[in-house]
Amino acid sequence: MRKLVSIAALVSLLACQDWPEPVIRSVSPSEMRASESTALTLDAELVLPATVDYSKGSLEVDTRVSVRIGTLEVPTLTVSPEGVTTRVPSLLAPGSYDVKVTLGDGRTAVRKGGLTVVEGEWPEGYSIDPIGPQQRLEPFTVTVRATGANAAAFRGNVRLEIGAGASIGPRVSEPFVDGVLTQQVVVDSIQSDVAIRVTDIAGHVATSNTFLLR
Repeated sequence: MRKLVSIAALVSLLACQDWPEPVIRSVSPSEMRASESTALTLDAELVLPATVDYSKGSLEVDTRVSVRIGTLEVPTLTVSPEGVTTRVPSLLAPGSYDVKVTLGDGRTAVRKGGLTVVEGEWPEGYSIDPIGPQQRLEPFTVTVRATGANAAAFRGNVRLEIGAGASIGPRVSEPFVDGVLTQQVVVDSIQSDVAIRVTDIAGHVATSNTFLLR
């Protein structure tokens, strides 16, 4: 993502294109449950790279920033010179993870052990509401329900999978809300009869009915 800003605001930075390395001061919260999708704020010093267009009297600031927790890339929600916000899905086993920020020009910052994941409270399983006939590459809604103990409080994510010769998007769900996931998906397959499977990192698996894909 790029945006135009007034040249006056950043003219002093143009005197030197040797941008300083970013620094992550803190990660908040520094701890999350393995079973809960969690919003993170990275308090950081991010001098974003910029190029000047003298004919337009403007600067083009490269606001592309990627964030990794361990080896897991997570979405960048907001970016400013003071930091980044993101959301970490429930795809990390308990443990300590480095937090890494990469700017659009390749400069990086790492906060060693910046996030600790602790044990979560998972449901006993999942059920998937019946799915009727669908069209290839046409979005449709899948409803998944957490079941058993802790079901109503579940706010985590699951992986979405499908059989060989088929593809599904997204591969990681949105967070459950009060134990229920209502997720739009797109499926393509060389087979006409398919089923969707959901899994979590605690080992729970549920499979939908087999439905027709036209």
